[in-house]
Amino acid sequence: MKKYEKALLAIFGFCAVLSVSAVLYIWYGLEKGPGYVDDGITVVPFWCVFVSLAGLSAVLVSWRLRKRAEAGKKPVSGLYTLSFVLSFLPFVLLIISSVNSMSEGFSFMGDTWYGTEAFWDTFSWNGILVFSCLVPVFPAMIFWQILYIIKRKQYRKLMRASDK
Repeated sequence: MKKYEKALLAIFGFCAVLSVSAVLYIWYGLEKGPGYVDDGITVVPFWCVFVSLAGLSAVLVSWRLRKRAEAGKKPVSGLYTLSFVLSFLPFVLLIISSVNSMSEGFSFMGDTWYGTEAFWDTFSWNGILVFSCLVPVFPAMIFWQILYIIKRKQYRKLMRASDK
């Protein structure tokens, strides 16, 4: 691992620990509860968690891919292809949950909706709030899918050039 990668890992790791501890303090450390905190204060740690985790994953993935290239291995293996296919699983589960809510209904603050309105409410609440803000699953999956597609295209272009 190169020196700048170690420095980036230390910076992103420190930011991740600091922002996660700030989020936990905001949620559990306040006597009045998180509802009494100004919204501007609570949004910043969530974005810091997301940025620091994205930075950590970007540094680690680039290090792993460079390590594979230096060893003479393909940048895209069968395990990477399997992980690419499995990265669509959260999207599929979200759609199944949203379709299920069409018949069962979506309840929020005493009101219940059915049909397409329940589908979109479930899709937006679960997809945006839960999977993107509280637990950054979707951004991580989208990052991995884009990286996989880029590396796959680069490898195919390299293989075409070596065949000629």
